[in-house]
Amino acid sequence: MHDAGKTLAAFYDGVARKDIGAARKYLDPNLIFVGLFETYRSAEQYLTALTGLLQIVRRLEVKTIIAQGEDAAIFFELETTAPAAAITLVAEWHQFRDGKIVHVRSAFDGRPFEAMFTKK
Repeated sequence: MHDAGKTLAAFYDGVARKDIGAARKYLDPNLIFVGLFETYRSAEQYLTALTGLLQIVRRLEVKTIIAQGEDAAIFFELETTAPAAAITLVAEWHQFRDGKIVHVRSAFDGRPFEAMFTKK
């Protein structure tokens, strides 16, 4: 049996280093990501959005990961630059199946990011 906490830590290690290839291997191809502004229905959709976000990320600092069985929650501080300059605490709940992330729900104060999504 895999360790959801260690898997999530490894995923976010890749994300923090902006190494999408390293992060990708922890995602199920049919991942569903539910965020404040959008829902992504595949790992590829999610990674495309994540790659865009990483263009304005100055720092991603994991504060803690809590895991139980096939679930893991992460809290991290995200420092971003314009057009969404802010330091934001992000909470995410990740669900796993067969050692891969299959579902994510993200919660954070979206006010600094709202303009990025409403101008589409």
